[in-house]
Amino acid sequence: MLVPGRVFGFVSLLALCGVILAQIHRAKRGVSFDIRRIPALDSIDEGIGRATEMGRPVHFSAGISAFTTAYAPVMLASLEYLSYIARQCAKMGTKVIATAAQGDTFAVTAEVVKSAYLAEGASDRMPPDAVRFLAANQYVYASSIAGILNKEQVATNFMIGHWADETLFVAESGHLAGCLGIGGTTNQYQIAFFVAALDYVLLSDEIFAGSAYLSRDPVELGAIAGQDFGKAVAVVLLVLGVLFATANSPVLVNLMRI
Repeated sequence: MLVPGRVFGFVSLLALCGVILAQIHRAKRGVSFDIRRIPALDSIDEGIGRATEMGRPVHFSAGISAFTTAYAPVMLASLEYLSYIARQCAKMGTKVIATAAQGDTFAVTAEVVKSAYLAEGASDRMPPDAVRFLAANQYVYASSIAGILNKEQVATNFMIGHWADETLFVAESGHLAGCLGIGGTTNQYQIAFFVAALDYVLLSDEIFAGSAYLSRDPVELGAIAGQDFGKAVAVVLLVLGVLFATANSPVLVNLMRI
């Protein structure tokens, strides 16, 4: 039995899930979905090229979270960026340094980097210290990254994933070390620090759109297309709500209270 007042939300959820599944099915059948090119994505190649020209390494971190927390979606999305960055570095002969703050993150990061080098036929050129576990404590982890950025003269610092209070410290350390800073997070209270301290930023949902763009995975592309449809419906409901409220009509409100 459905709880009164939650029927509209339940039906809307089912409809959104249905649209997402339908779009995933279309993507698997070969239907192409165009994703707007995000400026921060162009900067990824720019950052890798900069490091290659300077003969200096690039650093990547997905932040402090694990894959068993509420932040797992953004952590998983960050893996697509790591895979792309590692493949480009393997292709160009640029050293990549990927750091991790959690045990499961370290294991997955190591596998992603290894697979990227194998895909480019450069497994023998993968640096033995390409993937490093630093510390589970966020402040110790941030301090360790700062040391790597300065000691190894990193040219480009990628910060894409879940970040918290240590954001500004790492970003500013990269700036002081002369790094090109590229980052993104879904933590709204940290986005302002990203914008202030980094050169290019992926804002919230752009991380997932960029992940689908880089991977070209049908499931990810279909899911993004389905979610965009849901956002469009939400915008329409907002506009209708304003119009009905202006006309002093309770029709839409009563419908949503079912």
